[in-house]
Amino acid sequence: MKRIVSFIVVLAVAMCGMTQVMAQKSITKEAKKVEREIKKQERLAQDAVEGQEEFNAAVQAINNQSFVLEANNIQPMNGQVFYVNSNTNFVSLNDGQAMVQIASNSPYPGPNGLQGSASNIQTKQDDKGNVYLNMNVQGVFISATVSLMLTNGTNNATVTVDPNFSGRNLRMTGTLLPYSQSNIFQGTTY
Repeated sequence: MKRIVSFIVVLAVAMCGMTQVMAQKSITKEAKKVEREIKKQERLAQDAVEGQEEFNAAVQAINNQSFVLEANNIQPMNGQVFYVNSNTNFVSLNDGQAMVQIASNSPYPGPNGLQGSASNIQTKQDDKGNVYLNMNVQGVFISATVSLMLTNGTNNATVTVDPNFSGRNLRMTGTLLPYSQSNIFQGTTY
């Protein structure tokens, strides 16, 4: 009988110890989960602050009429999206001169730096905080209406180039930067 009682006591002590270990593991798991959530929230808050700073710099560049939209992708009127190099595919405005450059990968790319004078520049901001810019661009090889939309809280923007003498509009999406901070490679201008 003593053996049975001893066995039950040892078993009860072992069960209590295991329960305590399991509880500690559960607490540790919860603590790690809370810590991960806190780090995630801190990261999101930091991204929001950085995004707002980039947005403010982009709005200032639009107001100064000195900016570059470095395109990450181009979408012609057929709807197909082409991912491109942002250093050679861009729309810019600086000192009253606008440029639309689309760099082709073909061996004979032809004119790719279509430059012209910008006129009738209009900007506005909607209720959601998005910023819009519209302008006419007139040059030797370009006559188009350029419409830009900067998304609130980021420096991500979309620009649509709508040629005045054809229906072949083009949409470019990318990052809007002040002209002085851009990293573009300008080809031969026309």
